Amino acid sequence: MATSPKQDKSFAEATHRFNIWVGAVSSGKTYSSIERFIYDLKNGPKGDAMVIGVNRTSIQRNILTHLYRQLGFPCPTEKSQMSRLYGRDVWFVGAPDVSAVPTIQGSTLALAYVDEATNLPEPFWKMLESRLRVSGAKLLATCNPEGPSHWFKKEILDQSKEKEVKYWTFLMDDNPSLLESYKERMKKMN
Repeated sequence: MATSPKQDKSFAEATHRFNIWVGAVSSGKTYSSIERFIYDLKNGPKGDAMVIGVNRTSIQRNILTHLYRQLGFPCPTEKSQMSRLYGRDVWFVGAPDVSAVPTIQGSTLALAYVDEATNLPEPFWKMLESRLRVSGAKLLATCNPEGPSHWFKKEILDQSKEKEVKYWTFLMDDNPSLLESYKERMKKMN
């Protein structure tokens, strides 16, 4: 699949502790973030990984179907809570509200992938940060833009220099797989 310069740039620069792809629906952020996740699964520090979303169904739909299609492996069923990829355990965790915080307590992670980070509760994010304790551990995340007062914008994106955060903002024009007619329809809707 052809990639855009923004997708290539984000893939190459995703070497920070926290790497975040920000953008609207269909902007190409998921494709490049999953490509980087695959690269880091193969080449990153050894240890467990975690794929996180609002719930297990959204993880399956938004991430795992794309991830396993790109890998050429059969996708785990929606009931699976973990898989093995490249010699590491990869856990699938839904985080709809603060009650999910205890589900990751005690974990030690080398790699985490978060789908729609702005939908996670802040206490869960803080716990996740503390779980990335393998040397060289990193987090990859996608999110749609939220308002200027959202905790993720204020605490993560606005503090990017102090918190080892690198982020890229994607637009629909950064997705080379979209038809111009689709982009025009979407722009008229806004």
